[in-house]
Amino acid sequence: MVSTANLIILGITAVYLLVVLGVGQLASRVTSTSREDFLMADRSFNTVVLLAALFATNMTAVVMIGAPGLAYRAGAGAYGFFVALFAFLFPVFVMTLGYRIWLVGKEFGHITPGQILNHRWDADYLGILLLVLFTIWTVPYILVGVQGAGITLEAITDGLIPYWLGALVTLAVVAVYVYQGGMRGTGWTNTFQGAVFILFLLAIFVWIPTRLGGFQAATQAVAQINDGVFLNRAGIPPFGPKVWFSQALVVSFGAFVYPHLFIRYMTAKSITTLKNISVLYPVAVVLVWTPAVLLGFWGIAQFPELANTDFVLPTMVAELLPVWAIGFALAGILAALMSSIDGQVLTLSTMFSEDVVREFFDRSEEEEVWYSRVFLVVIFAAAYVGALLTRESIVDTATFAFSGFALMFFPIIVAFYWRRSTKETAYAGLLWGFAGIWAFELGLLPPALTFGYLPFVPVLASQLALMGVVTYATSVPEGAPVEKYERLFEDVW
Repeated sequence: MVSTANLIILGITAVYLLVVLGVGQLASRVTSTSREDFLMADRSFNTVVLLAALFATNMTAVVMIGAPGLAYRAGAGAYGFFVALFAFLFPVFVMTLGYRIWLVGKEFGHITPGQILNHRWDADYLGILLLVLFTIWTVPYILVGVQGAGITLEAITDGLIPYWLGALVTLAVVAVYVYQGGMRGTGWTNTFQGAVFILFLLAIFVWIPTRLGGFQAATQAVAQINDGVFLNRAGIPPFGPKVWFSQALVVSFGAFVYPHLFIRYMTAKSITTLKNISVLYPVAVVLVWTPAVLLGFWGIAQFPELANTDFVLPTMVAELLPVWAIGFALAGILAALMSSIDGQVLTLSTMFSEDVVREFFDRSEEEEVWYSRVFLVVIFAAAYVGALLTRESIVDTATFAFSGFALMFFPIIVAFYWRRSTKETAYAGLLWGFAGIWAFELGLLPPALTFGYLPFVPVLASQLALMGVVTYATSVPEGAPVEKYERLFEDVW
């Protein structure tokens, strides 16, 4: 028999999901079938919507589930492990590389990274390669969100909503509003859902410690069972400096070139919008990472024997808050997860329609949008099947995907900063980055070659060397619009 508590929780969650669908429906009513409108919202995002679109789509289960889980597993030092360098570098990247991306999109009408690289180097297949690589690395990242939804619903309802059903319902809701509203649908729902999950996180950051006797009491309780240590778990070796350094680079480089962020840089209404983002984004990062990490850290004392560390935040919510608050908490967690999944899936479908359908087939704009929607459905189905087949730690899943994205950073940015670079430079960097990280993952390269760093570091070093050699061994084709890009970037950082 279903308990009253579960009925209340599910009722609040159902209302929330219906509101999200309503916001998506409103967006769909003002979205046309033109590619610019469906895929880019006519490049009209203001500061509020773009901040939400970038921030909410980036703050996935890694924040709501993974960060508390990592803090529970490794101590409060988890805070710096992920965002210490990222919070400083991301706004710099936005105002330098992000500005150039926006200029190129506005000047030439490009929508995807592949279109930019193909145009810059007069290439034919870089768009296809980017689509393949971005898909390989984004699908695991989508799985993070799907896993988080399934884990949360299962934990908070005491198994009434099993993992498979929680993941399915979440994906179904996201699929509906993305299919109908495109980029505008994700932007508007991201704004709503971003506000929901930030307010939720800040609320429980204040509420849960009061149930534990206050901030000081909650912290001291951890110290008592953790041998007075705060930054790491007693009896567990802390992360070494080389691992910290590696992770800082992985997150900083990888997060900037996420395809779902890359495309959204070009949706900014003006350069002023990007300037505002560079100021506000790091503030937003600190605003959510601080409570997420501390909540997981406090969970060490309250639930010291959790079998799955990713369950720490849902468990604290379920055990320490009244039933009605649990319903709102579940809505807040789902807000973070859904606002990430939508942008990632839409981006992959956009790249498919632009870099495959538009590039190689003669189709109308309406047909391109139709193909984009079909690919949306395919990706959602693949993500669901993948989430059923794997239950890896959310942080472990995300870290491997981050490494893949980070190794695409330099092969992409040389198009904006290195006049001498060629399409062969990009091909070599992209292919070796992919092959190298998988060689370590599959054991084809010995761990000794990492020299104590994450595999990303030696692969990155060899990638940069290879790109330099290939660049000077090849020549820029005469038809490449190098001069157009150089003129566009005059007086730009």
